[in-house]
Amino acid sequence: MEAYIYKARGKAMFDVVSQFRKIGNEIQAQTIQTFLFIAMCENREIAMSSLAQRLGMSQASVSRNISYFMKTNRLHKAGPGFLETREDPTERRRKLVKLTNKGHMFYEELAGFLLRKRP
Repeated sequence: MEAYIYKARGKAMFDVVSQFRKIGNEIQAQTIQTFLFIAMCENREIAMSSLAQRLGMSQASVSRNISYFMKTNRLHKAGPGFLETREDPTERRRKLVKLTNKGHMFYEELAGFLLRKRP
């Protein structure tokens, strides 16, 4: 039974990664990590600078990873539209990021793979 559980968990994780690869076949682990961290903020906005610090990445890397999931990415190409950013109204140099409704749906889809009961 333990071997089955071990295999089922691996399959669920594989399915999650496969969903990210549908967005971009060569997606990097830190890009996935950035999305998941933002999703775990439970619909609160987070400053990009805080995100960089918490993930141990440069601001440039965080910005690039966030751009990957926006409606239009940094290369002006269509993206999945899972994240949105805005200026912090109290400090205009600061950017805030959060999930869009589409991003919430994608995150819930991923959670479904991990929570699905397998026979």
